[in-house]
Amino acid sequence: MSDAQNIVHISSLLASRLCHDLVNPVGALSTGLDVLGEGDDPEMQAHAMALIKESTHKTIAILTLARLAYGSSGGWEGDLDMGEAKPLATDFFVHSKAELVWKLTESAMAKPRARALLCLLIIAERTAPRAGSQVVIAKEGEGYTVTATGPKVKFSDEVRQAVAGDVQNLQAKETPAYLAYLLCQAQGDTVSAHQPDEQILIFKIQP
Repeated sequence: MSDAQNIVHISSLLASRLCHDLVNPVGALSTGLDVLGEGDDPEMQAHAMALIKESTHKTIAILTLARLAYGSSGGWEGDLDMGEAKPLATDFFVHSKAELVWKLTESAMAKPRARALLCLLIIAERTAPRAGSQVVIAKEGEGYTVTATGPKVKFSDEVRQAVAGDVQNLQAKETPAYLAYLLCQAQGDTVSAHQPDEQILIFKIQP
């Protein structure tokens, strides 16, 4: 595959991942609007409005975090305001089984490294499917970690490969992990993933 084909392929996979993430909340939003227009039963109207509000919030949360993690608004150079990133990540996790624990204290971070961490948060959210799980983002020594803990936490071999820069079996759902790898490469960082036991897995970025 040529460089141009590879760029188009990765871009297409990332677009597919974003569309997949939006299908359910946008579909629920449409359902709520349909119910709202079908009658005047107060209970059904209240249910429809609740569904519309929840789906709208989830859609906005997915889009705004994706824009920050995947996009390059404002250019490649400079720092990302982590005061902007934290509430967007928090809103994203409102609709997750896992609780986000944000332990970073930096007010700003180089854009490639910050975006890589946000991509890892998006990946880590999918690895923690049970209520009571946590995803913790923190500084560790000179590096940074995104750690998922809880019952049944697990990432696939494809995620492990994507974080290592292997695109042979890359699918849309693992694309944020590969983007994290590319961003770390651009920053001069390394990124790794390992699972020391069945209730914890760790993504690590090291300068």
